[in-house]
Amino acid sequence: MIGSGKHGLAVILGPMWAVALLGLFVSAAISDEIGEVGTDSAAMITVSAEAEPIWVPFSVDVVDMLNRATPLVPVQDGALGASLLFLHEPGDDPVPTFARNGLPLGTGHRWTDDPWTVSLAGATLTGFGFGLDRWGGTTPAVSLADVPPDTDGATTDTRFTKGTDDAYLRRISFRTPRAPWALRFDFDELIDQFPEEGAAPGDKHESKFRSSRSSIRRHLADGSEMGLTYEAVRKHKSVLPVYVAEHQEIWSQRTALDWRGDMRLGTVKAAVFVNGTDVEWDRTRKVDVVREGAQIELARPDGGPTLSARVMAWRLHDDGEGTEDWAGDDAGPSTGGSRDASLSALWPVRWGPLRAQTLAVTRWHGQAGWSPAARVDLAYGENRRWRLTLQHGGRAPRSDELLTAVRVAGGGQEAIMLPEPELGWEYLDRAALNWRTSVLGTVLELGGSARRLRDGIGWTRLPGETTIGRWTNTLDLDGWTMDLKLRRAGRFAGLARVEAILSRRGYDILSGTPVALPPEQSAVLNVFWEKRVYHEDGIFELGYVLEHRAEMGDPWHPGDDVRLPAVTLHHLLIGFRLVGVDLGFEFRNLTNQRVLVSAGSYLSGQTNRWRMQWTFRR
Repeated sequence: MIGSGKHGLAVILGPMWAVALLGLFVSAAISDEIGEVGTDSAAMITVSAEAEPIWVPFSVDVVDMLNRATPLVPVQDGALGASLLFLHEPGDDPVPTFARNGLPLGTGHRWTDDPWTVSLAGATLTGFGFGLDRWGGTTPAVSLADVPPDTDGATTDTRFTKGTDDAYLRRISFRTPRAPWALRFDFDELIDQFPEEGAAPGDKHESKFRSSRSSIRRHLADGSEMGLTYEAVRKHKSVLPVYVAEHQEIWSQRTALDWRGDMRLGTVKAAVFVNGTDVEWDRTRKVDVVREGAQIELARPDGGPTLSARVMAWRLHDDGEGTEDWAGDDAGPSTGGSRDASLSALWPVRWGPLRAQTLAVTRWHGQAGWSPAARVDLAYGENRRWRLTLQHGGRAPRSDELLTAVRVAGGGQEAIMLPEPELGWEYLDRAALNWRTSVLGTVLELGGSARRLRDGIGWTRLPGETTIGRWTNTLDLDGWTMDLKLRRAGRFAGLARVEAILSRRGYDILSGTPVALPPEQSAVLNVFWEKRVYHEDGIFELGYVLEHRAEMGDPWHPGDDVRLPAVTLHHLLIGFRLVGVDLGFEFRNLTNQRVLVSAGSYLSGQTNRWRMQWTFRR
């Protein structure tokens, strides 16, 4: 049992005290002459529209983006492209859901919803959340949106990094100005060939990711608009110790058609989409998953309820090649599919300074049946100084839990997780309280949540077995989290910004065996500074990022018997911007630590890379 009464508020100053003190010291030295700090930004920190913009280095990948801007803790099975999970609140699914422009990017299977295949070209982080979302889901939800087109001319945004050997990033986003016909093209290529722990002399493990995305949009005279988008993704990764594999190949295709227009009843948004992904392991076992769906939303102009509906269907085929040696009766091919639907209504209400939003959701899953969900948000004041959230819901089983046999290994141990086609809903009750204030220009936010998970999907050993088990609805878990956030932007011999996020967690396992438990504590500190010179034609840039996570159980293994040591990493960025071109150099893992990142893999030591961003407008 972890997270019992001995873990109180005071321990948030334990191993993370240095992060908090450093953040407070830096923020105290920054004057707040450049305007009010925005408090609702999904990315780092924003300032008022009248203030000067402050430099933030672009994110190289999803790990970089979410680790710097959210309390999510990334855990990966090696270097770039390795198996990747994100952890925060105990009992959550460790694979977050991603949506771009409000449409889901995944298929609902852990292997095919690989976060590495989420392209950041031409996209910006617009939000993230925990607990119940508007469709009734209760996994961590990450929202992306297209960078809007310029109103004056075409824009080409290029971003590059180059490390040792053949490690590099190439990212290009081209978009025409807003006009009756608008085009955009986004391309992402990320390649890493650093040697990893265990490689033979001269041998390099490699990861390659490429994504291309094309879209065309038509703006009509009546204010309505329609868009068609097609995206193709391919990822290759060698050596995945957790899944006992030497190669992984992923091919994804995503197509979406959406329409938006104003009608007498309100603003209507409608879309249809198809997401399909193939995963191949060691050039033998192949898993194909397709998810297609349609959704519609009606927002009333008078502030009335927003109504939403979504229907989806998925199909899966797993040829089961190579599972005969360890999956028993569940070895061999597996085929299936299902449908799900949700109806939701969101009512905003205001009584003086008190604001409330009530969300009611009715959900149906072809396997698990019907399940209601509801959420109430209460906030006080124009700036929402405090916010109380009450939720009841839960998630349906994923397609991999229903149909896919999985084997994981590491630390001298092995675990086999067999599918269970009769899984039902998880049931989650969650309460969260957030309080925000500003002290001498520094924004402080303290948040806490308590959760009660019942009939959760966990792992249960088969009779007489120690390493073989099956997914079952036997997990009962109580958990809590606390987050302390500090933000400050202002002048310090130039323009500076600082943000610290400190998280503390605990949980009591009442029954069952969970998978992917978060660390008890984690922290991240970001400090970015810029100095304008040459009559503001040139800008010097300096960035420092500290990330820390405590000792934890390996999140791929059931329970927490396989332990990972604590990790603290330091990263330094030095740059210079001139005439729209941003040039920099990044030192990652500055102290060259040899870090065990999963039970069977180490992270590379210090890695250095050049960075360049160039935006051209015509």
